[in-house]
Amino acid sequence: MRLLIILLMLITPIAIAQSFQKFTTGLQKDILVGEVDGLSLTINIALPEKSTQMPQPALVYIHGGGLTKGDKNKFNKQLTKMAKRGVIAASVMYRFAPEHRFPAAIEDIESAIRFLKAHSKELNLNPDRIVILGVSAGAYLATMVGVTGNADGFSKHGMYTDFDSTVTAVISYSGSLADFTNPEYQNFRLVKRFISLNEPDKNKALSAISPVTYLDKNDPPFFLAHGSADEVVPVEMTRDFVLELKKLDHTFEYIEVEGGKHSLSSTRPKKASEVFSASMEFFKKYAFK
Repeated sequence: MRLLIILLMLITPIAIAQSFQKFTTGLQKDILVGEVDGLSLTINIALPEKSTQMPQPALVYIHGGGLTKGDKNKFNKQLTKMAKRGVIAASVMYRFAPEHRFPAAIEDIESAIRFLKAHSKELNLNPDRIVILGVSAGAYLATMVGVTGNADGFSKHGMYTDFDSTVTAVISYSGSLADFTNPEYQNFRLVKRFISLNEPDKNKALSAISPVTYLDKNDPPFFLAHGSADEVVPVEMTRDFVLELKKLDHTFEYIEVEGGKHSLSSTRPKKASEVFSASMEFFKKYAFK
């Protein structure tokens, strides 16, 4: 009996959560991933009604909001639709800036990716077929997760460390994918929100929040879309990232919507529908290959 008590004391709360986590079909909201700084990190997951023998791919949504606001529940309808198509769909929360600066949001999302992999058997999920999708600030975060999944320094939570944070592909809509060491972008709102103005080495901090810093040939394929008249995030940011992808001969698809503003669906609805269809074809290509 004494030995049993000692063993139970050694089991961490996260390990207990892993052991007893239960999932049901349909949409489940606010599933606990873990706790950081007294804050509960949660995830919404929608599972297909019909079970299959083969593990299914997953599509993970990251909401926007300028890194300072937003809600994972925004995607609940999309999660349900994807689940009806036989895909495991999820949307994740993350800590907001400026209270929580870089790399907090990225760490939180990568913890959620590892959570999904840790529970892949219960979810009937293929851990090698996870695609991440983001819009606006969510697109930036999705891209950062894509390029840092094989980098060190983004799993400080200590959650699900037996699993990696790599994803199969990235879908980015209107993302701020700049090299922030470029003087042209150093006063961009994301910079001010994500890094401290009192950083002792500002150039190092700017490099750390730039997707291109981590980009390498082992990173996943990218689907990128941006409006040429984006009034919130300059289209040049995505164009610059595309040039870096080309330098590496990296796999990507890029659609630039002529005259499209930050919200493609509001300003170019027909073209936005075409972009969405193209992104779903991209998803199928890498999720079901």
